Amino acid sequence: MTIYSHSRLRCYEQCPRKYKFQYIDKVKTEVKEGVELFLGKRVHETLKKLYRDLQYRKLNSLGGLLDFLHDRWAKNWNDSIVIVNEEYDLEDYLKMAEKCIIDYYNRYKPFNQGRTIAVEKQIFVNLDGPKDYRLCVYIDRVTKTKDGCYKIHDYKTCSRLPSNKYFQNDWQLPLYAIALKKRYPYIKNVCLVWHFLKFDKEINSRRSDEELEMLKKDTIQLIDNIENTESFPAKLSKLCDWCKFKPICR
Repeated sequence: MTIYSHSRLRCYEQCPRKYKFQYIDKVKTEVKEGVELFLGKRVHETLKKLYRDLQYRKLNSLGGLLDFLHDRWAKNWNDSIVIVNEEYDLEDYLKMAEKCIIDYYNRYKPFNQGRTIAVEKQIFVNLDGPKDYRLCVYIDRVTKTKDGCYKIHDYKTCSRLPSNKYFQNDWQLPLYAIALKKRYPYIKNVCLVWHFLKFDKEINSRRSDEELEMLKKDTIQLIDNIENTESFPAKLSKLCDWCKFKPICR
């Protein structure tokens, strides 16, 4: 039985042919990891350590977290990682990663905005429908505030701050809300929180039960479309220039 995730569904929406290459044919490519992805992983690891330790009542100092970041950076770096933008070198990207952690730490210390319930929480659920629709989500962090609101936090290290339209139309975190409420039926009040770390910016949003139900139906329809299709045409867009399957896609 196929288990769907936001990234898998999003891949199909962006380009059915890319979806086929990646999830059906499982084509291996020689495309190397980019430094932006590398940076994002190291920042996520550092914030994971911060909140995991806080669950054990251990508060890391800012210096301690930066030491952890440097250690993970050095241990995971290899010469195959690609720096596309020649205006910047490896040291510039490390400084950017440091700034993400410094700004975040100074904004939220002493980290008492809510109780951390889970860090990097993976949830598997069945969506209601005429057949089994399996969904897997991976949430950066879940917190509970004093007023009983459960907050879904997502860390972003992208280099551009999206417009308001993005937050109105984005369905990644609302999909996470569906999974969280499905897995834990006692959770009624959910807030969505995006952390754009390079900009020291926090965006909050909510979705009504009606909006989540509509998204669930749309997701089921999208899964049906994927499983019933026999043709996976390429969808041309500016994303093609960054697609790892570009060398084999006609």
